[in-house]
Amino acid sequence: MIIRGLILILSTIMLLIGFLNVLTPEVNNFIIPVEIDDLNTRIMVRSLSGIFIGIGYLSIRFIFSSSRVQIGNVLLSITICALFSKIFSFIYDGFTTYSVMVFFFVATYGLCLYYLQKKRKNQIDYNL
Repeated sequence: MIIRGLILILSTIMLLIGFLNVLTPEVNNFIIPVEIDDLNTRIMVRSLSGIFIGIGYLSIRFIFSSSRVQIGNVLLSITICALFSKIFSFIYDGFTTYSVMVFFFVATYGLCLYYLQKKRKNQIDYNL
């Protein structure tokens, strides 16, 4: 019970840190102890904040769920959170060649995961 409570607290903190860095225009806040002036570093911080959102969400889901979650669903959730953070990175930081390439790479990866997940669900035989 104590471990679940600790995971819940840490997951909530991860969600707050992620949303704070993704949804605010400035990434320089009390959470990051260094001053970030470089555009590429801001883009990287926002991308990692999307990963924080995904991990925080999945950790909370893991605590309160009794069902097994497939790895494809976990990867797809993290990918969606990363795309969410990239969209806000475009809004606040603008478009760079690197950020656009990463966005399309992650979007392609997410679409492939989604396709394979649907394909596997269609192949499962429920007549056991």
